[in-house]
Amino acid sequence: MYISKTTTILEDPFAPLDRRELRLVERCVAQARSRRWIPAARLISRAGNGWVYPVASGFLFVAPIEHAARCIAAAIISLVIAFMIYPPLKRSLARTRPCHNDEALADALTPLDRYSFPSGHAMTAAAFGIPIIVAAPPLAIPIVIAGCALVGWSRVALGHHYPSDLVAGTLLGGIIAATVAIVIL
Repeated sequence: MYISKTTTILEDPFAPLDRRELRLVERCVAQARSRRWIPAARLISRAGNGWVYPVASGFLFVAPIEHAARCIAAAIISLVIAFMIYPPLKRSLARTRPCHNDEALADALTPLDRYSFPSGHAMTAAAFGIPIIVAAPPLAIPIVIAGCALVGWSRVALGHHYPSDLVAGTLLGGIIAATVAIVIL
């Protein structure tokens, strides 16, 4: 189902933005496919589903972080809040994913849910990463930024998200995590 140019804002408030961003997604998907990066994008996207967070938390206990337990607690609380917020928010905003607007963008790895805005992967990556940055800035900043960027790239490369979905998800996850980190850390 491709959004036609006659779709009105009343029918779909995201339609004008979708048309502008769809070209970016198409280019990203084409580049990932031509360079054979899709398997890496799938792996990174699956890691962003959440199973990597407990593994990363384990490394915090061996890293030189004075308050590793509080950092992990802040990250867990931030993740719980993000997981409580993004599903109903996505359903209420109901932005169609790029791969549903243009079937040529569809990948074998199907999205976890129907809607794209905001990106739950980007939101949870930021929600997990920000407390770690607060606890260990010199060590964590490049790792967290690289992790968030890779998760975001993978979601666009698979045709699951528009760039604005990632920006919104990252901002929301960052706000949640910063608030929790201020209280806990």
